[in-house]
Amino acid sequence: MKDKALTRAIVREFGPIQDVVQLEQLPLPPLAAGDARVKMVYATINPSDIITISGAYRSRISVPFVPGFEGVGAIIQAPDGARLPVGQRVLPIGSMGNWQTFKDTRPEWCFTLPDFISDRQAVNSYVNPMTALLMLTEALDFRPGQRILINAANSAIGKMLIRIANTLRLTPIAVVRKAENLALFDDFQVESVLNSGGQDYSQALERIKRSGGVDAIFDCIGGEESLTFAEVLIPGGQFIHYGLLSGKPVPPQFWRTRPDIRFMNFHLRQWIHSQEKPVVQRKIDEVMALIRDGIVHTDIATAFRLENIADAIDAALSGELKGKILIEI
Repeated sequence: MKDKALTRAIVREFGPIQDVVQLEQLPLPPLAAGDARVKMVYATINPSDIITISGAYRSRISVPFVPGFEGVGAIIQAPDGARLPVGQRVLPIGSMGNWQTFKDTRPEWCFTLPDFISDRQAVNSYVNPMTALLMLTEALDFRPGQRILINAANSAIGKMLIRIANTLRLTPIAVVRKAENLALFDDFQVESVLNSGGQDYSQALERIKRSGGVDAIFDCIGGEESLTFAEVLIPGGQFIHYGLLSGKPVPPQFWRTRPDIRFMNFHLRQWIHSQEKPVVQRKIDEVMALIRDGIVHTDIATAFRLENIADAIDAALSGELKGKILIEI
């Protein structure tokens, strides 16, 4: 272990990701007592990484830090009694720090993986699939047959929400922004697909409202559109808000016009940190089964070596590649 070096991407000041992420190499430090050491294999670049690096959460995150919320690796060292044998593949979650060759973390934050899941599948199994599954099975006041509306439905997590909702016997309505995305759902079970940029969008929402409305809305956009979606929600319905693609918060008039709505900000991190390890492991196992059965799927665009992190970042920012950008470590 002493002759190994640690290569990592590090952020020493907040700002645009392409400007502030630096690559450095240093001697591998001794492992702290009680920690496990994971040799990382893959990590991902997610919007949450880019937002964090920008400084959006600087009130609770300080520099310097190693980015990367999502990654997969194998145990190379763990304390006695941790039940993490050398070679055990794990998801080291609960903190950032996956954009490096070795991640030291507490054993309770290392979650095991089944043999039928490949590393490239496993690295995409946390942020989006866990969020989708938890919103439908923990946040939603679930009843079979509920009608739910999902905006930005053409996103990776939007499609996962629809697929999982189908297995739970829910009825999804998908909303997209462009006509070209309407055909993406030919193989999905949806009541309808609405184009929010289309001329008949208002009439389509009105038809939904007249036909009984929706029981719940899964919103990752925020902003003024929240008011539009609230109009089709049944009295006392749920509005589960988990993203801010518009860059604008839900406006105050949302609550003034619909005080009956049960509103929730869903954050994966808060749920994970509020549960005991066996509960989280069971949910991870559920996600793995969904991946195995083809219900949850993540398209992978390409992979870049960690030493080429700048190229990986450029690819992620360009938006030209369809699918996840992986960092191979």
